[in-house]
Amino acid sequence: MANKAENQRIPKSITIYDEEGNAYVLEFNRKTVLSMQNNGFVLNLDQLYKTTRELVSGAFRMHHNWMRWEQIEKIWIYQGDKRGELLGYLANMFSKPALDLMGDSGDEGEAVEPEHPFEINW
Repeated sequence: MANKAENQRIPKSITIYDEEGNAYVLEFNRKTVLSMQNNGFVLNLDQLYKTTRELVSGAFRMHHNWMRWEQIEKIWIYQGDKRGELLGYLANMFSKPALDLMGDSGDEGEAVEPEHPFEINW
């Protein structure tokens, strides 16, 4: 079981396996997230079960974009009781590229100020 610190961290990627032991890397980057959103995907944490198919398919897209839902679904079902936990991690991983882009990495380190900050001209 993961400890509290591990639960608060967002994984970069997750590797899952099918029945035959083949590995699949689930990961999101800005391009994948933007593509999913352009196709109408909206992450709704209150109704995560409704978006499971799109979220899981999107996680496969970065490294396994040739796979279709029928293949992905078999691998997903094979995960058994861990699917709920995986879904939570995937939701957090989906949000990370957007948070990084906005500058909210969630790290508790000291904020870095740019040497030449932006200027507003009125």
